[in-house]
Amino acid sequence: MTMLKKILKKYKQIKDMVNNPPHYTQGGIETIDYMEAKSTPEEFSGHLRLTAIKYLSRAGLKESTLMDLKKAQWYVNELVTFVEKQTVNSK
Repeated sequence: MTMLKKILKKYKQIKDMVNNPPHYTQGGIETIDYMEAKSTPEEFSGHLRLTAIKYLSRAGLKESTLMDLKKAQWYVNELVTFVEKQTVNSK
C-alpha cells in the first residue's frame, strides 16, 4: 500500500468516527438529536459550545490530535447551524 493510500485510509477512519460514530446511533436515534429534543435551546447551544471547548482543550493529550480537532470543528459547525435555525425561527 502506498503512503498516500495509507494516509487516505487513516483520514477516512477519522472522518467516520467524527461525523458518524456507530456507537452514537444505538436505539434508532442519534444521541445528539435526542439531546436536542430533550433540551431547551439555551441548554443545547451550551452543550455544543462546551463540548467544542472540551475537544479543543484536550487536543494532543488523548487519542489523535487531528481527531480531537475534527470533533471540535463538528461541534462548532453544529452550533452555528443551530443558532442560525433559532434566528430564523424567532423572526
